[in-house]
Amino acid sequence: MNTKDKYKFLGPTVLISAVLVAFPFVYMLYTSVQNRVAFQPYAGFAGIGNYRSLVQSSEFTRSLITTAAFVIGSVLLSLLIGLALALILHEHVRKRGLFLALLTIPAIVPPAAAGFAWKFLLHRDVGVLGGYLLPKLGLEKAILGDSHWALGSIIVADIWCQTPLMLLILLAGLQALPIEVFEAARIDGASYWQRLQRITLPLLKPVLAVAVIIRFIFAFTSFDVIFTMTRGGPGIATQTLPFLGWKTGFMYYDFGQASALAVIMLVITVVLSTVLVRMVRT
Repeated sequence: MNTKDKYKFLGPTVLISAVLVAFPFVYMLYTSVQNRVAFQPYAGFAGIGNYRSLVQSSEFTRSLITTAAFVIGSVLLSLLIGLALALILHEHVRKRGLFLALLTIPAIVPPAAAGFAWKFLLHRDVGVLGGYLLPKLGLEKAILGDSHWALGSIIVADIWCQTPLMLLILLAGLQALPIEVFEAARIDGASYWQRLQRITLPLLKPVLAVAVIIRFIFAFTSFDVIFTMTRGGPGIATQTLPFLGWKTGFMYYDFGQASALAVIMLVITVVLSTVLVRMVRT
């Protein structure tokens, strides 16, 4: 196959990518530097004005802090739970098909549906958790209506949705590790915890990095669970950057600032993902 034929086969892919990715991205950049508010006359070029007013707002700062808390809590806990489940299934369960099928059921539930389910479970009057179990433990408050508990509630819901993905990635990574190394360690008398710390985790480091990066992107852009459970409330206690972007664009109709926020989120995602990748290579 000559070079011209290769370009002919690549042509449709490049064209589709340009239409679906490049054009929206360029248009987003263009809109982010415009004073573009729906139902109002076009106010002209804004430059970095949208970025400046956005970054200087207290609502953006609060949403950024909430996003950081949500991402750290959700990613860290789902990683630990997923790793623990993967190790148990890999080391101690021989016929793991049924257990794996049961544990991965949340992965096939749409996040919006999961959000509605958790909202119902935590409901103060009719929910099994919010209306019965938690009051038995002395927690009489409406969980989703309390600013101290609402964020933790959506983190739990997000962990329930996304941990199966971590489990599948980490279990696949464990199954791909060389058996000979572990057999040699057993012969040398290494305990389970010694094998875990000195062999399993170091060899699993690239897989852990991939899992964390994927999980970070999903958590950082999470919207469905928050929208269905709390809609950013009470107040703005659970308002993350994606929800702020939705509110700016579809409630205030300020498409310029909404696009600027999308650009900022893209930059944050790229920078943090690059840092994680470089941490793996070192």
